[in-house]
Amino acid sequence: MKKFLFIASILVLGTLLFGAQTLTVLMPIGGGYTIQSQEVIAKSFEQAHPGVKVNMEFVGWANLWNKIITSFGANAAPDVMYIASRWIPALASMGALAPLENYITVQKEHMYYPSVWSSLIYKGHYWGVPRAMSTKVFVYNKKIFKENGITKVPTNWNELLEDAKKIYNPKKGIYGILMAGKKFVSTVTQFEQYLCANGGEIVDPNTGKVEIDSPQAVKALSFYKELSKYAQPGITNWTREDLIKLFEAGKGGMYIDHVHNAIKAMKAGIDVGFFPIPGGPDSNAPYSTVVVVDCMAVSSQAKNKELAWEFINYMSTLKEQTRWDTLQGFVPPMIKEAQESEFQKWYWKPYIQALKYGHPQAAGIKDWVSTANAILNAIQSVLLNQSTPQAALEKAAKTISVLQSQ
Repeated sequence: MKKFLFIASILVLGTLLFGAQTLTVLMPIGGGYTIQSQEVIAKSFEQAHPGVKVNMEFVGWANLWNKIITSFGANAAPDVMYIASRWIPALASMGALAPLENYITVQKEHMYYPSVWSSLIYKGHYWGVPRAMSTKVFVYNKKIFKENGITKVPTNWNELLEDAKKIYNPKKGIYGILMAGKKFVSTVTQFEQYLCANGGEIVDPNTGKVEIDSPQAVKALSFYKELSKYAQPGITNWTREDLIKLFEAGKGGMYIDHVHNAIKAMKAGIDVGFFPIPGGPDSNAPYSTVVVVDCMAVSSQAKNKELAWEFINYMSTLKEQTRWDTLQGFVPPMIKEAQESEFQKWYWKPYIQALKYGHPQAAGIKDWVSTANAILNAIQSVLLNQSTPQAALEKAAKTISVLQSQ
């Protein structure tokens, strides 16, 4: 009886401290996120915060954006939202997010690699805290490289092109490089790897000025087109997600992908190696990667923003972030986290090291979906010989300029 009374007293005290409150959290499902793993998050937070009830709402990534927009329109937005960082400019511009710089301390900021934060800043404000992150490097088939007399990995675009030529043997069904060209969002990111590697941007992240038609961008798309001559046939029918099928079958010499598929290829018997995405002729950096970040954000309609922040801060402690990333297999965004034993495995190191020269995926872009479509049209028109890189990107720039001015 005394034990029961003691526990009851603790619960009453917790309710007095935190109040009998309900926190709604909108969570995506898919891409590594599962209902089970998310419910564990809610329970652990509730245990640490007596009197607080966390209601988890689940929706697939494909429907997450529409769910957010409709909930705001109905004045029924969740308190905390998991969002893609590429949505931040649009959501911030429509007043859907609460700025977080008054909550993010210097200590909190310094827990992360600097290039991770660049995806979450818009017009001088912090709009989210990193939750899941990915970087990309080249994954290559060591056996194919050796069979073609390639003794070292390419460190610049000329070497990359020459190695693709050496490997390319369509009669045997072997392709020098595997590439994406289908009208799908990951094709934009695949091209963006070369764009950023050559010192280019879609828009200037600080001013919003469109730069997709810059000389650096034109060279990047021209190089993408040149490389495609030594890629698998029907490139405009391939997404980046599908390329692993060819690679694990031993049909491709190299391609850009994340660590998950590299591990999958190893399990399929491929002798896998890695090298960073080489810097282009106009770049001051030796290599590059596009940093894709999912983050936790506080809704502007949150009834208790302090409690919403407490949830985000709790889930982004070193302990919880490490547990999350080791469970899900994500690249660690925190500096100390990368020192954990799991991330000392040899195949993690290239993806972590790539952060040194990381570029945000969509910083400063107001309408990511429409911007991505404009770039996809440019990429496909060049790959299908319907336009020159210069003309295609100038057309895309005009469309994106209108979007940026709205």
